[in-house]
Amino acid sequence: MIEKLVDKKDIPKLVKELTEKYNFYAPIKVNGNIEFKRVENVGDIELNFFNSKIPPKEILFPRMETLFTYNINGKNIEIKEPEKSEKKNIIFGIRPCDAHSFVLLENFFGFGEFKDKLFLNKRKNTILMGIGCNNPRNTCFCTSLEGHPFKKEDMDVFLVDLDDKYLITPITDIGKEIIDALSWLVDAKKPDLEKAMKLSEKAESLISTTLDIKDSYKILDSQFSNPIWKEISETCIGCGTCSFLCPTCTCFDVIDEEDKYNNKGRRIRIWDTCQSCLYSLHTSGHNPRNGGIERCRNRILHKFSYYPTNYGLIGCVGCGRCIQLCPVNNDLRAIIKKMNEINKKEEKSIIA
Repeated sequence: MIEKLVDKKDIPKLVKELTEKYNFYAPIKVNGNIEFKRVENVGDIELNFFNSKIPPKEILFPRMETLFTYNINGKNIEIKEPEKSEKKNIIFGIRPCDAHSFVLLENFFGFGEFKDKLFLNKRKNTILMGIGCNNPRNTCFCTSLEGHPFKKEDMDVFLVDLDDKYLITPITDIGKEIIDALSWLVDAKKPDLEKAMKLSEKAESLISTTLDIKDSYKILDSQFSNPIWKEISETCIGCGTCSFLCPTCTCFDVIDEEDKYNNKGRRIRIWDTCQSCLYSLHTSGHNPRNGGIERCRNRILHKFSYYPTNYGLIGCVGCGRCIQLCPVNNDLRAIIKKMNEINKKEEKSIIA
């Protein structure tokens, strides 16, 4: 593997060549926030950013998506699925935590007998060109989840910001093909590799949170009926910010929109959240999660209990969005630590 270098002034040249062959998505500043959008103007790309407010998962799992359209002609119904793009996608500038979230999404949408081909086809058609996180936020805790600000394994190509240039490392075969095609890139030197290593170590040192989540699913299962959930949920207003902005949340609702006058319609899916009082409401009127306590508990258990039980993975990547953007400052890290403390006290009392 030969690492390459690209001067920052040559990023427009790199993007121009790739946009000719791929649907090219990158972080762009929109109304003061960073969002991953299809690039129309190279100058709009913003690579010097804290992690985006809205995760790049919406490229493959949009907030609103048409599953199919239909036309009714007498007794005949014609169903038409969305057209597939002939071009592959590149998501450029994605952070390691968000790249790992795609692994979790693939596990969810590919689980069981009935797989979500719409998502899986898009994922198969998408290349990740990520960038190391030189300056993690104080809400980040990816290292507690086997992640790292410079984790490369979930990407096809990995970039490191070296101030005036980027170090580029191909990770997968398709990543190597892309870099080989950019024949004007120059080989990296030993000082470049050493600088990247120091930046990696510095970034890791900036993450102050250490969570013990090894046995979280066992601990949370045992505390399902603990009154502490009332205390934890007291400040939650059920707005759903934590789940709408989570890179691993997959809840959605399916709606049929019918145009009776023209005998046609479409079926769409939209993002939903288990924090909504309507989310788990049965047709009978019964709601198994009727209160904020049950809904708040469900979100935590889903990430740290149900997900590892079903898929063998923690359903969280430690991006910290749910902490940073919660309007009432609920802190997921504090909840996990509190549950661990309760469990330790119970274990001590049993031993005593």
